[in-house]
Amino acid sequence: MVDAITEFVVGKIDNYLIEEAPMLIGVKDDLEELKTELTCIQVYLKNVEVCDKEDEVSKEWTKLVLDIAYDVEDVLDTYFLKLEKRLHRLGLMRLTNIISDKKDAYNILDDIKTLKRRTLDVTRKLEMYGIGNFNEHRVVASTSRVREVRRARSDDQEERVVGLADDAKVLLTKLLDDDGDNKTYMISIFGMEGLGKTSLARKLFNSSDVKESFEYRVWTNVSGECNTRDILMRIISSLEETSEGELEKMAQQELEVYLHDILQEKRYLVVVDDIWESEALESLKRALPCSYQGSRVIITTSIRVVAEGTDKRVYTHNIRFLTFKESWNLFEKKAFRYILKVDQELQKIGKEMVQKCGGLPRTTVVLAGLMSRKKPNEWNDVWSSLRVKDDNIHVSSLFDLSFKDMGHELKLCFLYLSVFPEDYEVDVEKLIQLLVAEGFIQEDKEMTMEDVARYYIEDLVDISLVEVVKRKKGKLMSFRIHDLVREFTIKKSKELNFVNVYDEQHSSTTSRREVVHHLMDDNYLCDRRVNTQMRSFLFFGKRRSDITYVETITLKLKLLRVLNLGGLHFICQGYSPWSLPDVIGGLVHLRYLGIADTVVNNLPDFISNLRFLQTLDASGNSFERMTDLSKLTSLRHLTGRFIGELLISDAVNLQTLRSISSYSWSKLKHELLINLRDLEIYEFHILNDQIKVPLDLVSLSKLKNLRVLKIEVVSFSLFFEETVRFELLVKLTLHCDVRRLPRDMDLIFPSLESLTLVTNLQEDPMPTLQKLQRLENLVLYSCVYPGAKMFINAQGFCRLRKLKVIITRLDELEIEEEAMPCLMKLKLDNKDGATKLRIPDRMRAFV
Repeated sequence: MVDAITEFVVGKIDNYLIEEAPMLIGVKDDLEELKTELTCIQVYLKNVEVCDKEDEVSKEWTKLVLDIAYDVEDVLDTYFLKLEKRLHRLGLMRLTNIISDKKDAYNILDDIKTLKRRTLDVTRKLEMYGIGNFNEHRVVASTSRVREVRRARSDDQEERVVGLADDAKVLLTKLLDDDGDNKTYMISIFGMEGLGKTSLARKLFNSSDVKESFEYRVWTNVSGECNTRDILMRIISSLEETSEGELEKMAQQELEVYLHDILQEKRYLVVVDDIWESEALESLKRALPCSYQGSRVIITTSIRVVAEGTDKRVYTHNIRFLTFKESWNLFEKKAFRYILKVDQELQKIGKEMVQKCGGLPRTTVVLAGLMSRKKPNEWNDVWSSLRVKDDNIHVSSLFDLSFKDMGHELKLCFLYLSVFPEDYEVDVEKLIQLLVAEGFIQEDKEMTMEDVARYYIEDLVDISLVEVVKRKKGKLMSFRIHDLVREFTIKKSKELNFVNVYDEQHSSTTSRREVVHHLMDDNYLCDRRVNTQMRSFLFFGKRRSDITYVETITLKLKLLRVLNLGGLHFICQGYSPWSLPDVIGGLVHLRYLGIADTVVNNLPDFISNLRFLQTLDASGNSFERMTDLSKLTSLRHLTGRFIGELLISDAVNLQTLRSISSYSWSKLKHELLINLRDLEIYEFHILNDQIKVPLDLVSLSKLKNLRVLKIEVVSFSLFFEETVRFELLVKLTLHCDVRRLPRDMDLIFPSLESLTLVTNLQEDPMPTLQKLQRLENLVLYSCVYPGAKMFINAQGFCRLRKLKVIITRLDELEIEEEAMPCLMKLKLDNKDGATKLRIPDRMRAFV
């Protein structure tokens, strides 16, 4: 584990030596020697971990290495923090810079020499205490970064609910069939951990038949800290917007009555995952009305007394273990996918291992993911290590082996998952931005840092350590972390002082990162900020309902790289509560600032101090005044509603801009936005000092890397004199008055896969749109079309999978027999009457 942290710090030394070389004159040689020594230690640590030779003495030794690695990071970051502050001094204060520079240079020289001595002392202890032969590992030490072998992936990496098809069919029938009883029908899914209770319940919950059958659907997870009142409040909050303060004041019995009233006479499905207490189950029975036919409740539990201690209204479904045949089919599909020829010996080892999985799907898929990365000659060693440790394979042993196999960057990404709350749906885009901001992802000649980070996350999917929730066009959008995996990452992160998940009983003053899932009081951010080595502070939960604003005046964590305060409201000294606290202006190392949904509507001038900032997430907030970000030249991702003028200077790194007014867009130097991938332009209400600016494709023509474009303005022209091609654009949303489409749209957007048009049309758009060769998803929404007919010919839409037409008055839609061979869904909504459909019989099932 420590090898990952050590290699991360070595990489950081490298970055400083390259990027800040002029500032390190006089200490460069010592820093190079320190880096070399740490690199050798890192390689040794990796070999020790792979060979599984750790004992108590080795563990104590690795703690010493961890302390040195963190101290190296502190010395370098503190030194450059002081240099950065002096760059902002004005007038006579600059006269002190020369003296201060010399003083700091002497200090860092002393610090680095001290760290060198400590490092050499640590290497001597290896041989002194017989921990291992360090010198034999020097020959393999290398400062180059080795990328893990990239493997081709199949299009669909999501795990299926293996062995549970029959269970799903039975339960789906019980959910949908009318049993002739007006009472609520509760289904209890029971089985030990790892059998797939949650996967089965989620499959039912997300079934298209279930979505159509139930007016209200609610999913809630019962965490270890959750009590019966919490469960009731979560269900209520999911059903309607209710003041949390009002709910907090209610007793449990009052919450039961309140929930009962909400669902009275409604057809609903409520899923409560991982319930442990019989008392909570009885409370749900009282709260969920029985008077409306067809409503259902699903609970999952590992506690037999909860599952079976029920009445006649409850059907208890015991999940069985997988048969050996089912387990083997699941295993071999993944484990052997990269092996061209599977011999009998390999099959024999595989079957012996699968037999020891005990019919548990979770253990089987994690084992398969682990073995898929092993060469055939390594299988026997893995099996020997698993067989020695236990009669049956425990999934935690597989997590440990998978972790040891990871490269240092993948290890850091995996451990970082410990910051997320239980049953949290992790947004991949946000996670990527956090990983890049933390410094875990290094530059790659062929890929952006964001693409490298996405590759690592896909790796975690590939080895079955995270569970896919949503993909779009094969692109991973979100995932969840299984409870057992989350427990593993929290345990490892705590051992490394990597992440501390805060609670009132167990706090940390040395962890590099702290995450809060439940804000306890409005002084939390003041009282707890005593860890000067902290690099990241993240808030992912809900603040307590009676907390209106949080105090941040002593949030003086000078080395902070990541600050996520989304959803909180601040008490600001000298500013309105709709501004940022001025203390944030001193966090000059900051790479990620998350202030989404904080009611902040003004970014003060001190935002310019954050010149290393890469991501500013202000989504949910609107900024009507001028916003000056011209000095933030490292900015890569910017989200928020920027209504007033937005000043951006050197924006060569900017990849995401959501969303900007058409007026502000007209003021930008578009030729500088060469790496922009994702852009949203809106026409907000026009401010007094703004004029209406027409928007057309010409203003977007220089954005050669654009992939996603959303435009919501009054008028937009797709016509122009010069030829423009958007080679990489895959998703386009136009909410504007287009009227007519250019005949050569297929040449303008050759890669377009998804198109949404909300517009007025003067002519049938189909002859133009059906030539888009890669289009898979087409939505014509709230369109006004005066014509009587739309026609799609036999060669039209060769890849289209989904067609949705919501239109005002359409008399006829004709689709020739051979058109749209890939179509899977067709939805037509004619607001002013019925539409005559002349479509192939095969499509009528999709309507």
